[in-house]
Amino acid sequence: MARKLSMQRCAITAVPWIVACLLAVSYPAQAQQTPAANPVATQPKFNCRHPADPRRRQRECNDQEFGLDETLAGGWNEIRREAQRIGITPTGSYVGALQTNVTGGRDQVWSYAGQLSIAVNVDFDELIKTPGLSAYVGISWGTGSNLAGSLDSTILTSGLYAPSFYLGEMYLQQVLLKKKLTMLAGRLAAANSFAALPVFANYVTYGINPNPFSLGENDVTFFGPPTGTEWGAQATYAVTRSIQIAAGGFNTNENSANGNNHGTDFALQEGNKGVLAIGEIDYLRNQSANSSGKPGQITAGFLHSNNSFPSLTNSAELSNGYIGAYLMGQQMVFRPDGPGTSRGATVWAAWALNSKPVISPVPVFWGAGLSYEGLVPTRKNDVLSVGLIRAEASKYAAPTYAEDLLELNYQWTHSRYLTISPHGQYLRNRESRNGRNATVLGIQLALTL
Repeated sequence: MARKLSMQRCAITAVPWIVACLLAVSYPAQAQQTPAANPVATQPKFNCRHPADPRRRQRECNDQEFGLDETLAGGWNEIRREAQRIGITPTGSYVGALQTNVTGGRDQVWSYAGQLSIAVNVDFDELIKTPGLSAYVGISWGTGSNLAGSLDSTILTSGLYAPSFYLGEMYLQQVLLKKKLTMLAGRLAAANSFAALPVFANYVTYGINPNPFSLGENDVTFFGPPTGTEWGAQATYAVTRSIQIAAGGFNTNENSANGNNHGTDFALQEGNKGVLAIGEIDYLRNQSANSSGKPGQITAGFLHSNNSFPSLTNSAELSNGYIGAYLMGQQMVFRPDGPGTSRGATVWAAWALNSKPVISPVPVFWGAGLSYEGLVPTRKNDVLSVGLIRAEASKYAAPTYAEDLLELNYQWTHSRYLTISPHGQYLRNRESRNGRNATVLGIQLALTL
């Protein structure tokens, strides 16, 4: 989201958030008593636990069927079933967050940001009998204000601030070699496919959800929609059940990445050059259906861009390219109910590096945390999460980039289509002499339509 957002003070109306709550109440959690249309789909997937949600959708979700108990709009079930039967899968979600700084900042500010996401996946195997070929397109509409802008914070307190309408990812997907090879081409977002762990989705801050934010802070063309996407192509190959490799090449148009023309700036070059190339290897531990061990994932990757970037010491001077790397992992360490269950504790850690501090305001990033699903035995689907992330500022950048963020949240699961997450965050700037530390309290609602 760009990353350099203008200061917004004062909250806008929270009407969309309140309406969503009323809708949720008007539809009782009958999904918990009614069998799903596809019972297999109700089993959680490690890399795609919510395939009915198009927000920040990863390509693993495109071929995952889902039970209609995962969506609020029960009245549309018959239409949705018929659409799926011919290969058309519409998805939609709404996420809203109300936050305020109870300490820190020049003034106390109430901020609300919301994001409506809608997408359609078309399976051409059903429509034109072309096995493995599908098409995907997504759009979003954002409203609200940016609390981090009011606090002069580098790390955004949520990832929802993207006002206006934006066209999102739009691509063709081809699956080959008995589903071992998946290729994508079109308007893509590197952030939706690389440098991400499933556990990151348990957090509210944009500092770690969906990726270490430094990757996009240093190079805006890495960020995903909203606001921007790039022309690109990528491929993923499953070497074994446990080892997966991926690579992608993306255009470097910053205007496109910043969402010019509401995401319809399709130009390849507007002062930019070269490509952003990314390679990644994933070790998927104990993720097969018959694994008795606790699941985990280790991800390592590198980035290289040969675009030109302005120097932090003199914006009129340009420096060519950079090399970056990241290493991250998550591992379930406690599972009281035994194999085949998701209740328990998962720890995670992440690290990212950019080789060129003269053009990278956050050359070093690290984070660590823990998520516990079902801490309260009677609430087995709720998730308690705590995480600490740190941005290390370049010696050539303003000291405001040296910031820590600690988040504690509790994800209350009303049903498969609604979660409500009260959360607290503490932001600490390690270099500023102006006492820019702040405590933020808020509540986030996520509704799958």
